Amino acid sequence: MKLRTRFYLFMATMAVSVVLAPTPHVRAQDTGLESLNTWGSNRGWEGVGLLNLENRATCTGSMISADLVLTAAHCLYDIKTGKRIDPHRVEFRAGWRDGKSIARRFGKAAVIHPKYGGADGEVISSQNIRYDIALLQLSAPIQTTHADPFRTDRGVTSGSQVSVVSYGKGRNQAASRQRACQVLEYRSGVVAMTCDAVPGSSGSPVFAIRAGRPRIVSVVSAIGNLDGRPVSFGMDIEQPLAELMTDFRAGLGVYPTATPDARRITVGGGLQGSTGARFLRP
Repeated sequence: MKLRTRFYLFMATMAVSVVLAPTPHVRAQDTGLESLNTWGSNRGWEGVGLLNLENRATCTGSMISADLVLTAAHCLYDIKTGKRIDPHRVEFRAGWRDGKSIARRFGKAAVIHPKYGGADGEVISSQNIRYDIALLQLSAPIQTTHADPFRTDRGVTSGSQVSVVSYGKGRNQAASRQRACQVLEYRSGVVAMTCDAVPGSSGSPVFAIRAGRPRIVSVVSAIGNLDGRPVSFGMDIEQPLAELMTDFRAGLGVYPTATPDARRITVGGGLQGSTGARFLRP
């Protein structure tokens, strides 16, 4: 994968207009978006929720335990200042639809993968996608009778079928599910997919069905185009999440207990070792 890549960081803001993402390319195998705006359609997906970031922006997150939410690392940075967002000002709204949620919790602490970070100047390396994951610890657990956490799994391969559940600009009133989209290419831990994503979809869980159950295999990190084709980008979750969980359990890099350096990520140049895509951060 030897293409030139440029990143643009965007989250769906509540008060400020953002640049629209390209319309996703739909292949024959892909399905359209289904709004999970009823109790029946949302059943089983309550563990996916809207992340309200200081009442200024939104992302998507998913429960992987009763008090841990998996999301994209860049969601927990202030896009204007490049500083870490106080987890106490991040609210997770599980199963959010039509102004109501199954449960609402503010964060208590957060940990970002230590290998995630903006490159010097305007250049951002491919590891910014590969390690674009974070954990938000909630102020109190959410009972499994309200929302079941999801398990994670390995094995993202080119040509495989996945699905995504997300919020985003223009569709934040309920989660949307795309039942089937395709992994176009997997290389060095970075995944290019046809899954539908827009600003605000950052952190959305990408699922593969294993033994009849959905398992999180990636997280939406960026949107853009690959060789002129609109796509979304994520990572193989297995290794970076295992490393992140080890740090979290050891108390390493946990914020606000310990604050790692935060560098502002700006509009950038080429993606090293990439497939030459043009990116937007959803």
